This record gives sequence, structure tokens and C-alpha cells, in this order.
Amino acid sequence: MEQLVIKIAGIGQVTSVILTKHGFKTVSDVANASIESLSVVPGFANARSLQTIQRAKALLQTENVSVSKKVTDPVICKEKLVSKTLISNKKAAKKSKNKNKNKVKDKNKEKEISKNKKKKAEKNTLKLVAKELAIKMTKLKDKKTAKDKAKKATNKTATKKKNNKKSKKK
Repeated sequence: MEQLVIKIAGIGQVTSVILTKHGFKTVSDVANASIESLSVVPGFANARSLQTIQRAKALLQTENVSVSKKVTDPVICKEKLVSKTLISNKKAAKKSKNKNKNKVKDKNKEKEISKNKKKKAEKNTLKLVAKELAIKMTKLKDKKTAKDKAKKATNKTATKKKNNKKSKKK
């Protein structure tokens, strides 16, 4: 029993009605069609015609139904060449997308590494500034302590002199 065109991948109810009106009722009708004859159907440019014919042939092959076209037919040879070109173009596009994704990932990693380096540099700078401040604070404390000692020493000597004067007066 022949399969209806609606069994072909990418063909829905509306498209199957349109194909049927143009004489393509079964999968084998589409598989045996030329690109030019299928391109007459509204909504079927050369690319879609080729794709639909290939899908119909693949469907027939999975069902072990033979296609009556010969491989030496120039249209089929052209279809195969176009098909191979489309496949290689798709593979090249996928590779290109993957390369672009990898480039984006690499750039993001580089940005993250750069951010981490900047953070580390900022931390180191802050540590150095903190050390410098600690040293200055220590120096200031040492100076204050030295001044305080000097004051005490001068106060002691002043007190001794006063005491000496008082004792001399007595």
C-alpha cells in the first residue's frame, strides 16, 4: 500500500492537500519527481523541493520500497551534489558556531581571570597601605612616648631645682 505525502517529514495537512491537488498523492510520487516539477507547487522553491524529495526517498528506503529513477539521471546527480553541498555547509556552520561559542567562553574566562588579578592587586595594595599606616602609627606613638619621657624628665629636674632652692632658703 502506498504511503500518503503527509508521512513525509515537514509536510503537514495543508501542504499535503496542495501537493495532492498538483498530482503528488503518494510518497513515491514525490520521490520520483524532479526538482523542477515540484517547484511548480506553491510554497515549494528549489531548496524545499530538493529537501522534500530527499525526505521522500529516505522514507521509501526505510520501507524497502525502490525508487524508479536511475542514478545516471542528471537531475538526481545534481540533487545529490546539491544535497552533499547543503550537508557540508551545515557542518561548516556548526563548526563555526562551536568556534564562536568557544571564543566567547575563552573571552569570558580571560575577563574573569583579569578581574581576579585586579582584585588580588587591590588586596595587596590595601595590605601595603595598612602596613605603612601601622608603621606611621608606631612612629607617632614612639615620638609621643619620647616627648612624654622628656617632659617627665624636665619636670623632675625642675622639681629638684625647686626643692633645692627651697632647701637653700631654709
